[in-house]
Amino acid sequence: MSVRSVYTGGRRRGRHAIPRLREKILTSALELFAHNGFDQVTADELAAGARVGKGSVYRQFGSKEGLYAAAIIAGFRQLRGQIERALQEERSFPDRLGAIVRHVLSSVWERGDFFVLMRDPNTILPSRAARKYRRERRELSLLICQVLKEGAATGWIRSDLNFQIVAESILGMIRGMPRYRRKEVTVEAAARTIVAILLDGCRAGHHPTTTSTQT
Repeated sequence: MSVRSVYTGGRRRGRHAIPRLREKILTSALELFAHNGFDQVTADELAAGARVGKGSVYRQFGSKEGLYAAAIIAGFRQLRGQIERALQEERSFPDRLGAIVRHVLSSVWERGDFFVLMRDPNTILPSRAARKYRRERRELSLLICQVLKEGAATGWIRSDLNFQIVAESILGMIRGMPRYRRKEVTVEAAARTIVAILLDGCRAGHHPTTTSTQT
């Protein structure tokens, strides 16, 4: 066997191993950052969690900040994929809305600090990573908008609403829920409450009460 063929074969094996290595590091980092926050997690802990050398972490992601950015983006892609699969199984608008709320709330419930921290991605992420994050978050918001439009088209909610604002309001409600988490409050109970508020407040034919400020 020639030196060239040995080198080529080695390079091929290395290239096949990289995607699995990145995934392994990302999966571990997502959990560590979610439960401990960015500042509390060290590079040594990130490497130990993935059972790889610290050098592998830096070779794959460049820095702790780079890994954090990749973990956030991967987390949102994972969440959006879960929602898209769930929506394939649900037909009615209340069930589709409920599926969205449950999946997003479950992610925030388990990784509250992780998602709350991302209200302002520029606090930690480099500008390029922050743009990628915003793009992923926008895709999630657009997915919710699409389901809301379906609800308006079938008469479940008012058609005069700004669905972008409604989608962001839903995400805002969900993001704030974990701080009130108690043993007696489950994810399912919290999700039902949010859906009930949304449907009762946005149902077609609902007339909001106006309050006069005149004296």
